[in-house]
Amino acid sequence: MKTLSFIIFALAALAQWALPLAQIWTHEQTLAHGTLIKLKCAAPDPYDPLRGRFLAVRPEQSKVTVPDDVKIHQGAQVYVTLTPGADGLSTITGLSTTPPTTGTWMRVRARWIYNKEATLQWPFDRFYINEKLAPEADKWFAENIRGTKGIIAEVRVLEGRAVLADLSLDGKPFREILKERVK
Repeated sequence: MKTLSFIIFALAALAQWALPLAQIWTHEQTLAHGTLIKLKCAAPDPYDPLRGRFLAVRPEQSKVTVPDDVKIHQGAQVYVTLTPGADGLSTITGLSTTPPTTGTWMRVRARWIYNKEATLQWPFDRFYINEKLAPEADKWFAENIRGTKGIIAEVRVLEGRAVLADLSLDGKPFREILKERVK
């Protein structure tokens, strides 16, 4: 009886570690091997003290036309095809209920559907930063988000999973800009 209890305990302990480790592994695989896409960001929401220090990242393109042959409902998981433009920024060029077989695609949620237009919920919305650097980062973000060039979200996409890797302005990574500003 003691052996069975020990085996059950060992399996439960292993399961508690296996799930978070699997999630970390898929996140790191997406960062390491995912396709880099760049999305222009819109203005952020105000600071939320309950979630810690972060920059609210909102890709500018949040609405897409629903094709006539696609039937979706509010809250449904859908797949968007992303195509880079001449300026290097990616835009949504397709929407479907099944994963595309080619191209760069990502899983998103359809928040609302009205008049054959879907408002999307991106799988990322926060870029977490160091608590000490947060005030300067908030100031930088506010100064640059409404500029003509705008802030670019650099996202890695692999098999529908998306991970926000970094932010940039004029091709310069956010962390480098922040280090220069803090000095």
